Amino acid sequence: MHPDEPRRPRGVRATFRLLGGAIRLVWSAGKRDFILVVALQLIQSLGVLVLILQFQQLLASLIKSDSGGETGGGVAVGLVLFIAANAVMGVAGSIINNRRQIIGERVTLHISSQILKVTCLAELDDFDDSAFHDRLQRAAGQAVGRPMMMVQSMITIGQNLFTIGSIWVALLVMQPWIGMVMLLVAIPVWIGGTRVGDHYFTFVIRIAHLDRSRMYLFQLLTLRDPAKEIRAFNLADHLADRWRTSMIERIGMLAQTLRKQLRASLISTFGSNLVLALAAGALVVLNARGVLSLSQTAAVAAAMLLFGQRLLDSVNETNRFFESAPLVSDLNDFLALEPDLVRHRSGRPFEGPFRRIELDDVSFRYRDANRDALSHIGLELNAGEVVALVGENGSGKTTLAKLIAGLYTPQSGAVRIDGTDLADLDLNTWRASVAVLFQDFIRYALTVTDNIHLGATGRELNMDEVRAAAAAAGAAGFLDGLPKGYETILGPQFGKGIDLSLGQWQRIALARAFFRDSPLVILDEPSASLDARAERALFDSVRELYRNKTVVLISHRFSTVRTADRIIVLDGGRIVEQGSHNELMARDGLYAELFSIQASAFLEDDLGRADETGADEAALELQATPRPE
Repeated sequence: MHPDEPRRPRGVRATFRLLGGAIRLVWSAGKRDFILVVALQLIQSLGVLVLILQFQQLLASLIKSDSGGETGGGVAVGLVLFIAANAVMGVAGSIINNRRQIIGERVTLHISSQILKVTCLAELDDFDDSAFHDRLQRAAGQAVGRPMMMVQSMITIGQNLFTIGSIWVALLVMQPWIGMVMLLVAIPVWIGGTRVGDHYFTFVIRIAHLDRSRMYLFQLLTLRDPAKEIRAFNLADHLADRWRTSMIERIGMLAQTLRKQLRASLISTFGSNLVLALAAGALVVLNARGVLSLSQTAAVAAAMLLFGQRLLDSVNETNRFFESAPLVSDLNDFLALEPDLVRHRSGRPFEGPFRRIELDDVSFRYRDANRDALSHIGLELNAGEVVALVGENGSGKTTLAKLIAGLYTPQSGAVRIDGTDLADLDLNTWRASVAVLFQDFIRYALTVTDNIHLGATGRELNMDEVRAAAAAAGAAGFLDGLPKGYETILGPQFGKGIDLSLGQWQRIALARAFFRDSPLVILDEPSASLDARAERALFDSVRELYRNKTVVLISHRFSTVRTADRIIVLDGGRIVEQGSHNELMARDGLYAELFSIQASAFLEDDLGRADETGADEAALELQATPRPE
């Protein structure tokens, strides 16, 4: 679904398609401002035409007056028209610059919204794909600003083209041959501009992965959460050196690209100036042969000077336009993923509740992994049942929970809800029926109320329900003591936010899961940061808190899952045992072995402490015994 190499627009037709796409983009973001800008550009171009023609008339009148001829009121009228045209152009230019900023911001809003729409549709499997991350990086990091740059360049180029067109019409009126020669300027400008764009696009493609790595290192050094470990292990200088090396590599690649762009720009600059030089030579020859009068020669020279200035601006803006165009094409390809992503989620809505969840011969392998994370899983979960998943690290517990939650799709087999394949359901409606608490939960730098209400944003906020969820998670005690209660911002990042201990944060995450009030609850190590007393209270109350709900509980602590209706034991991605605690202990298999290892570890700790106490007492007795002289 995600091609590894983005397409580059090739040829005049492809570039004009991108231009048309940019115009449609501006039109959808703010058509009124776009119409106003185009109208003012036309007015400006007409103003330039009036300026040039009136300039010639003024020169002719002044030369005639200096020779003793009659000019009548021609000079005064021409001067008024000249000043009026100049004033209109100035006002139009100011309005264009003003509205261009608004158009740019609206385009950025439009594009950013589209990028977020596609990103929100992407599944976890997409986020496991490095190529998808690179494309997202280019879209979010480069292409968000590029449409704005492309639009602004397009507006400036349009303004310059209208002006150049007016100058060219004036040249045709005054001297057709020079006007025809000036058309040749477009050739070097086009060649140089397209090459500049190709070189920059190649650089962006090559640099995307490196930039993601560089930004990750920068975030490690600047964000709060990693700060404690980085300082505890004295990693700051090491990571800073790696970031600096990555930055130097980026600068080297950029310098190489800029050298290529410089050569392409020189083609535009020297080529266009060569055409201007030919036109200037022709002007000198025409004046020397008497084909052009002095006033005509001066007016044509002024027009050519203005033409050259506008052309130089156009060359620079054309380079920016062609630099942006391939990136906008890449952005369009990223946004074109939306229909496939929507179809991937299409299906009939899940209306719940459910009676049974069945995993039928399910196998799953993570992207680029060399073995299955889950292999031929067959399992049934009945409504209202508390099921515990246990096993050693890497046995597939969390992966199995993610498949049940609809976060991943198995490569083979099926996850069925009351006989319906989960792949045939609308995933959003199924996920709305699942409350998941992962061990790496997010600590939102928002108010307490927001943190809990995020569990079910589609439900109207009810503070009694928020407080009830907090009480169920054992968080009410410390939350009531916060400076602003439930309106206190959690985390020190914003305002006067209050930070919490990891155990308190976990209680907030638990409250969020309780607030969701879904028929299926998945708790992945929900007590990892809780003390022993809080952990015991939590598991003792699981049945009460989730009465008539299906609970999937993942835990490394076997003593906390003894009360589950069923315990599923996984090993190497396969289910090797299942049953109640007593049944599994009687079977004397892997569960009994792991349970005994944990139990013996606690027992050995207790015995060790007793031995140390006895040794200390013996030492004290020995110190108190008088030594013989």
